[in-house]
Amino acid sequence: MECKFHVGQKVVCIVAPAARPGQPNNPVAQGIYTVRSVSVNHLGKPGIRLAEIHNPVGRFKGGLNDEPGFYEWRFRAVTDRKTDISIFKAMLTPKHEAVPA
Repeated sequence: MECKFHVGQKVVCIVAPAARPGQPNNPVAQGIYTVRSVSVNHLGKPGIRLAEIHNPVGRFKGGLNDEPGFYEWRFRAVTDRKTDISIFKAMLTPKHEAVPA
C-alpha cells in the first residue's frame, strides 16, 4: 500500500491515538504536524512519523525494531487558503444613497 502523504507535508490530526505502552508521545486532535517519514507497518498498513513527535524504538511482531508511527487515516492534509479580505473592505466602504430633493 502506498501512503497518501509525503515527507515535508503538513497534516492535521483528526483522530488522536490512545496512549500505548512504549509510545509516550502522541499527536493531539486538531494539532498540525510535518510528515518526517512514511512507512508500512508489520500489518501492511501505511503510516507516518511526525517531525514534531519522536518515540523510543520498539520491538514489533516479526522481530522488527523500529520507532512506531501513526496510521495515516488519523490525519488529513492541511490545505492552504489565500486570505481574501474583500468582503471586509466592502463593509467599510460607505454606500451612497440617493436622497430625494
